[in-house]
Amino acid sequence: MKILMVGATGFIGKATVAFLQGKNHEVSAWVRNTDKAIDMLGDGVRLISSVKNPRDLKQYLEETDVVINLAGRPLAGVRWTDKRKLEFYESRVVVTNLISESIAMCENPPKIFISASAVGVYGNSGAAAIDEESAVGQDYLSQLSVEWEMAANRATESGVRVCNIRIGVVLGREGGMLQQLIQSFDFGVGSYLGDGKQKVPWIHLIDVVRAINFCIDNEELNGPVNLTAPHATSGKEFAKNLASLTNAFIVIPMPKFVLKLIFGEGEVVLTNSQNPLPAKLLESGFRFEYDVLRSALEAEIHPEKIVVSKAGLPAESPVHSSKPQYELKTSVSLKCDHEKAFNFFSSPLNLGLTTPSWLNFKITDMPLSVSKDCEIAYEIRLWFFPIKWRTKILEWNPHESFIDMQKEGPYRLWVHSHFVESTSRNTSLMTDIVRYSVPGGFLGRLAHYLFIKKSLTRIFGYRRNMIRMRLGFVTSD
Repeated sequence: MKILMVGATGFIGKATVAFLQGKNHEVSAWVRNTDKAIDMLGDGVRLISSVKNPRDLKQYLEETDVVINLAGRPLAGVRWTDKRKLEFYESRVVVTNLISESIAMCENPPKIFISASAVGVYGNSGAAAIDEESAVGQDYLSQLSVEWEMAANRATESGVRVCNIRIGVVLGREGGMLQQLIQSFDFGVGSYLGDGKQKVPWIHLIDVVRAINFCIDNEELNGPVNLTAPHATSGKEFAKNLASLTNAFIVIPMPKFVLKLIFGEGEVVLTNSQNPLPAKLLESGFRFEYDVLRSALEAEIHPEKIVVSKAGLPAESPVHSSKPQYELKTSVSLKCDHEKAFNFFSSPLNLGLTTPSWLNFKITDMPLSVSKDCEIAYEIRLWFFPIKWRTKILEWNPHESFIDMQKEGPYRLWVHSHFVESTSRNTSLMTDIVRYSVPGGFLGRLAHYLFIKKSLTRIFGYRRNMIRMRLGFVTSD
């Protein structure tokens, strides 16, 4: 299908684009900044930035089967000033109204409109289980969500099937609540918000994108659809599970009045209690990859099949003269043939897609086509510090393997070998082996033990997840 994405460069949007491409959909994205979007979304996504009014968007909708709207300024973890409330409204209700107005102008409108909403629509509903038929709340967030959904539902007048996906707390290491919480846990001190008794309606990122695709494929789904795991947890239990998987040796409460001082009215999105069940998804036969909280957290914090160890290479090497200190190895099985997998890995345009957003990846120089001895330059940013990185292709074996080596960058040595092996007619195995050394002698080795090893595991864990979504992987579907 031809799919138009709005909000494609966000935490959920970026993963959704990759997953839908993996399902062989043609994806276009309406973005504000095409240069930034190119670095984030990878190859094969058509970018649209010239939309200023409904008529501008209409020309693209006429050739679109599905519209997915995930736009919306983040609400959690910020103070709700009048200016921010205006941004919340404009990025949700105003954008969605524009889409619905454009659909109304179409002679050949899209068949499906999937528009984001939030479980906040139910208000502070306590621990009782609720579903899509339950009453909505009366607070600010509830009413904002109601207006958001009403704006999307205008498209039903044009014969479009509309799904208002009420998204819970999305779990992913590189975005949302987990990204904000885990930093203190990694330094040894965890916390839970308020009294910790409030229900947290969580869902893993992979299940969010799978549920979106499920809504596309299942014609009986329409109206509100809860995107939450079947079993919510309490805030305190969430913190305890997270502490057991990190370095946290103590978990303390973050009192409600402190949150109120920091976030003002925005405190409610952190302490409200909701227990919405994914009734429509379950009734339609959707099966969750992650229906147990601990397994969902473990998949993000300790990604499987990533091993960092001391390097065992001999002093002599065909591609570098110095002996590396460490070796990182990971592999992933893919539901695509080895030629498609190799073409994906060998394109520099896909480097940004498989790199976490917090690295602020940006390509600064690359050749028109990749071959032996060519060089690729890019820039990443750690906190406020820009780091320039240039690599050279040392070996190039089309559809089988290639090796690149750092010429300029933060490591004393960095040699990355990529291997793609055919395992059947329609499946393949991708293997990364990185042999590297850090500068700084003893202090460098100490930094590796404390920070670098963990950061590399995190980066390659993200890379592995995005590759699986983009090129296909075995699910419970």
